[in-house]
Amino acid sequence: MQIELINFYTSKNYEKNLENLIEIINNSTSSLLLFPEVALTGFDYENWQKANEFGKTAINALSKLNKTFALTIIVENKNYFCFFDNGLVYKRAKYNLFGYEKKHFEIGEKPEIFEWKNLKIGSLICFELRFIEYWEKFKGIDLILTPARWGKERIEHFKTLNKAIALSTQTQVIAVNSANEKAYGCSFDGWSEGVEFDNEKIITFVDLDKNKKIRKKLDIGIK
Repeated sequence: MQIELINFYTSKNYEKNLENLIEIINNSTSSLLLFPEVALTGFDYENWQKANEFGKTAINALSKLNKTFALTIIVENKNYFCFFDNGLVYKRAKYNLFGYEKKHFEIGEKPEIFEWKNLKIGSLICFELRFIEYWEKFKGIDLILTPARWGKERIEHFKTLNKAIALSTQTQVIAVNSANEKAYGCSFDGWSEGVEFDNEKIITFVDLDKNKKIRKKLDIGIK
């Protein structure tokens, strides 16, 4: 499976951000693209109503694309993980809010498993990566997607946690951080092997059957 991770830089111009994101998607040959948290607006609390309204515009525009991709979008005072596949097919609002997010966002739903093309997928939006209860829930699924806007002063935590959750769950972890903080992305399998990068983007090829072999070789009770 070919997956493209984009360390997207978010400007103050929402419309230009959307235009750039659509261009990247349309030019991609990958099976799946992952963008950072709130890639289109950032946490623009000074223009909070505008950011919320733009979220609706963005979902409408992105739903028209014939590609598969994921990112988070601010709508109705919630931070939604949105998974598109020829339209919006799944969304979940962030549950574990961090810092100033608690003053602006409404709490969403706890991370859960959804299915796409017979694959079991879990999403962790940035800060949610720190909560071990979700690691237990996601053991043995096919993919964990983690879009983030992780503070650059804590980027080593982000790197370590992504590798640790891959080892703990024996699952393929795909994570990408906003270039506005610290450009970083990674793809780790259940053996903690994979790629890390800090440039604009990377295309990685993932063998989803490898983790099944890892579970047999290193049996910790995950099927």
